[in-house]
Amino acid sequence: MRRNPCFSLCTTLSALALVLLPTNTASAVGAGELTYVAIGSSFAAGPGIPSGQPSSPGGCARSTNNYPSVLARELGAGLVDASCSGATTANVLTTSQAGQPPQADLVTATTKLVTVTIGGNDVNYLGSLGAYSCQDNGSSGCGTVDTAAIDRAFGELPGRLRAVVERIRERAPQATVLLVSYFTILPDSAVCTGVPLTSAHLAYERGIATRLAAATSDAATATGARLVDLASASHGHDACAADPWVEKYAVAAGKSSYHPNANGMAAAAHLVERKLDELAITATGPVRSAFPGKCLAAPAAVEGTPIELTDCAGSANQQWTRMIAAPEGTLRALGGCLDVQSSGTANRTAVHWWSCNGTGAQRWVPDARGGLVNPQSGRCLDLPGGASANGTRLQIYDCNSTAAQQWTTAG
Repeated sequence: MRRNPCFSLCTTLSALALVLLPTNTASAVGAGELTYVAIGSSFAAGPGIPSGQPSSPGGCARSTNNYPSVLARELGAGLVDASCSGATTANVLTTSQAGQPPQADLVTATTKLVTVTIGGNDVNYLGSLGAYSCQDNGSSGCGTVDTAAIDRAFGELPGRLRAVVERIRERAPQATVLLVSYFTILPDSAVCTGVPLTSAHLAYERGIATRLAAATSDAATATGARLVDLASASHGHDACAADPWVEKYAVAAGKSSYHPNANGMAAAAHLVERKLDELAITATGPVRSAFPGKCLAAPAAVEGTPIELTDCAGSANQQWTRMIAAPEGTLRALGGCLDVQSSGTANRTAVHWWSCNGTGAQRWVPDARGGLVNPQSGRCLDLPGGASANGTRLQIYDCNSTAAQQWTTAG
């Protein structure tokens, strides 16, 4: 549990509007959701990880379990997944790919969070790794590696990565931008069955990985974006590890060689969540009911005090701070949290004020229907019988999209 809900890095988010996007590039984004755009190459898209996104353009190979999708589910965010396998920084900035516009074009003024995993294809990381693995495996038709071209590309990569962040900032000045480095693919020394590399080729490819991670880190420092150091976090989870987050060169049908697996994507999502938690991204304001002029109130800072519906007055007991980042997702007022009584999960369990404790009883996630869902119970914050009178006490109930469960939060 956070000891202080708002540090110097705290970002105050304005209310979000409905965003209309091309159906082949985004999931639906509802009013009141945190709008999140994922930019990147295959290490964000997740080729070979079940199941594929139905709306993914051909060739992009986006998975419903890539780290952007896992993260969006955890945050209750409206995801615009622009990632595409094979993408370079040019495909983010200027060049269309797979029938979609440059990825940065999908960032709008209402976007509040952007993750970026890009640059590997600029320096032919996977291409060279695949070529060397093919050669060292004794296969034919493997292609060659132009090390001079890779060196030239590395010379240009820092400027390209800075340009990506600058373009995002132009389009969404208030967005939190996270640069997520690439997974560590290779072990430190000896390789294993399924990773056929000579010691010289292993050393060269590890050098590319190190340079790519450094370029990503430097771009974050130069632009003020935040670094999610996945390269370091995935060290020890390489393709030869006991708990790998990436596939080997030799993979089963349908898998993608040297790419993240489902466990890796889940770990990456959790790493991003922790970064957001560190940044203490919050939004503060009233929680408004669909019934006009009615707001959620904590009558007193006393444990067990029922949460009530009252006339909106802008008072302190109606100012709720929403912790955007998982793992909490809390709603706080008067120094305490919106809590399901006794961590109950049954219909009609009361909701009251309680000291914040980080349990599932205090987690609330906005959904596309305008409700506030308690993931532990799977039920929504509800006005019993659709009552709207002052003093009506709140409960949880099966989500049903009625006015009794419609809430507008800050951020």
